[in-house]
Amino acid sequence: MQHPLPGMFTAKLNTQSALYLVMFGVSVLMATPALTRAAESQETARTQHQQEFAIEAGSLATVLNRFATEAGVVLSFDNGLTEGKQSRGINGRYSIDQGFSVLLSGSGLQAVAGGGNSYVVLPATPSGSMQLGVTNVTSSGLGAITEGSRSYTTGSTNTATKMSLSLRETPQSVSVVTRQQMDDQNMQSLEDVARAATGINTTKDFGTERSRYFSRGFQVNDLQYDGVPTSISESYSMDVTSVNNMAIYDRVEFVRGANGLMQGAGNPSAAINLVRKRPTETYKLKAEIGGGSWDHYHSQIDASGPLNEQGTLRGRTVLLYDAGNSFVDRADKENQLFYAIGEADLSEDTTVSLGTVLQKDYHGGYDWGGLPTQLNGRFYPLSRSASFAPSWAHLNKINRTVFADIKHAFNDDWKLTVNTNFMWSNADFLGLYGNNIGNDQFRLATNDTKYDDEQISLDAALNGAFYLLGQRHELVFGANARKDRFINESRYNNNPSVVDILDFSPSQVASPTYSYERIQYRNVRKDKGLYAATRLNPSDDLHVILGSRFSWVDYTSSDYEDRFKENGKVIPYAGVVYDLTDDASVYASYTEIYQVQSNYDINNKLLNPITGSNYEIGLKNEFYDGLLNTSVAVFQVDQSHLPQAVVGAPRICGPGRSSTCYEEGGKVRNRGFEVEASGEVLPGWNAVLGYTYSHPEYIGGTRKGTDYATETSPRRLVKLATNYRLPGELGDWRVGGSLYHQSKVYLGNVEQGAYNLVDLNANYQINKNLSAQLNLNNVFDKHYYSAIYNSNLGNYYGEPRNFAVTLRYEN
Repeated sequence: MQHPLPGMFTAKLNTQSALYLVMFGVSVLMATPALTRAAESQETARTQHQQEFAIEAGSLATVLNRFATEAGVVLSFDNGLTEGKQSRGINGRYSIDQGFSVLLSGSGLQAVAGGGNSYVVLPATPSGSMQLGVTNVTSSGLGAITEGSRSYTTGSTNTATKMSLSLRETPQSVSVVTRQQMDDQNMQSLEDVARAATGINTTKDFGTERSRYFSRGFQVNDLQYDGVPTSISESYSMDVTSVNNMAIYDRVEFVRGANGLMQGAGNPSAAINLVRKRPTETYKLKAEIGGGSWDHYHSQIDASGPLNEQGTLRGRTVLLYDAGNSFVDRADKENQLFYAIGEADLSEDTTVSLGTVLQKDYHGGYDWGGLPTQLNGRFYPLSRSASFAPSWAHLNKINRTVFADIKHAFNDDWKLTVNTNFMWSNADFLGLYGNNIGNDQFRLATNDTKYDDEQISLDAALNGAFYLLGQRHELVFGANARKDRFINESRYNNNPSVVDILDFSPSQVASPTYSYERIQYRNVRKDKGLYAATRLNPSDDLHVILGSRFSWVDYTSSDYEDRFKENGKVIPYAGVVYDLTDDASVYASYTEIYQVQSNYDINNKLLNPITGSNYEIGLKNEFYDGLLNTSVAVFQVDQSHLPQAVVGAPRICGPGRSSTCYEEGGKVRNRGFEVEASGEVLPGWNAVLGYTYSHPEYIGGTRKGTDYATETSPRRLVKLATNYRLPGELGDWRVGGSLYHQSKVYLGNVEQGAYNLVDLNANYQINKNLSAQLNLNNVFDKHYYSAIYNSNLGNYYGEPRNFAVTLRYEN
């Protein structure tokens, strides 16, 4: 393989180099001066000191013994007291007393502390269960962290409002793809994750690695990392953004609809928040190797745990190497990843963390333009392996990220969190795009581009509570700012090739020659905002969330003197949740957002921002103390001031004064509904079911009465994933699968009809730490196009039937 870009790695990772990198990552964390401060806890370990537990369901006796071992205590009990009783296990951070209370809840038993580190299990006193300390603990034990939970749902999320709320308490549609679901379905990229999330549609832009994400009819313009937004709004952003492996993430949260309160500018589509793994308080090691179709191989090691005796300094390192070919002719790839994070308790109330991500992606034989169709829109009888990209076409990316946060608790009610994220990305791209000139002849030209993307983001949030009229109410005040500097240097060849579509050979494509240097386009986008929200609880059953954001945006293209500024724009947020029972709630919400445009009017001035709003009502339920969540939502999304082409105007607009001219006036409305269920249906049986219906259409402008985004927004999406641990003597086996259904998409006379995809997976627990997994995707080998565009380019086949085998070690 070629490596045109100097990267952080210049050789494949073997076992020895992987170990060296792990040792290097740990030594870097230990050497950081800011992380060497530690404070001794002033509370006893029994009642105050918390540690991480991740113990799966099983017999009560087995679960209690494992908990005692991990907690470092001596436990004694009469086997007759636990005989025939089961435990759902425990996941999250707890003190020893809290952990015993969770495990024994509903069992009629209690753990009583004796001398030293000893406990004894006895029948509960008539007065009831033990009382927990000041930390709120749900009886289900599910927290925000999904790693080790064995669950397809989560206990809390804060992507929508910056307040830690359960899914039922959040007055918007929220879906979470957990670590367990990612592992079961062998998800390797954000595209894999988004494809499994309710209400999210994925498609290719131009290029097999340039995915786009859509929700409720509109494109997602920003990604969040640990709640800090970064932009993917530029046309070429995904060419430099690496989201090719999920190894470093605990979960991905999707908040559908407008999310202007936290995110600022964007579309009324969805917020996608990738939440990174954090260091654990006990030693954890996860390693896996795997292989699959098209000579695809990967290896991964994930080491985490305390770095000092007191446990006040913790670290985590992830190393990954992934390489293989493709079902597409001449295409191959190589991905390398290094992740390190350190976390330190500076005092009982203050924790800081510092981390870095280094990622290199190499793609050879890169298919940027996709396949053409016949001029009448019908697909050519081409093999799914067909590609017009020669082996020298490529996309090479290097991403470097440094992130940090500090968390300080002033008291039990007030906490300050400051997050920052720095990203530097570079890419070298050489791809081909075509023009169907008739008679099955295809003119191919090349695009030779270098990208440079630098993003800096900062978010500070103060969360607290106050008491009024006998009720506790919550508040959050915050500020965030970000800057995105994007440079695109492109040139196009002066010797395009004409090839035969039905009898193509790579030798027909001439190596490109150029008559000029790259032309640079540079854009700088700055966003700043102040936000505030409160959750008022007028009664135990009624909860009202009110918020607002004051937003500033400055968009400039210094090469062409283009600029747009918006000062102090107000973005409201309102939601109400009413508890019908302890487990069921109805809700309604209204949210807004706006989006800076990159389209120009007849005077070559940027158009004013697009504005969006989201109305939503729904019903949410929790079952089994939050282990299973369900929701039904009805929504209306409006987007106004959309650009529409100026009829009859010459192509004299844009930075190069060669693009279409636009004017404001388009308005789109999308009405639909969603149904979702996620979590543990029965002990050992996880499932996610999502159904979405939406119908975006123009209700204003020159295209009034016609459908909107027909090529990227299928009216119906059905997604089902399930995994079940077999009973009895077959308990070492887990089996599962997934179903994906999408209704037809079309653009003009190019159409992909509705299709269904079925995947299967099986996992065998060889011993306590070692498991083997088989994933079989597209079981029935469905032929379909995963993206369609027009007769020239932008049409991409979906993957044929394929398999992956993974051997995984976890302590």
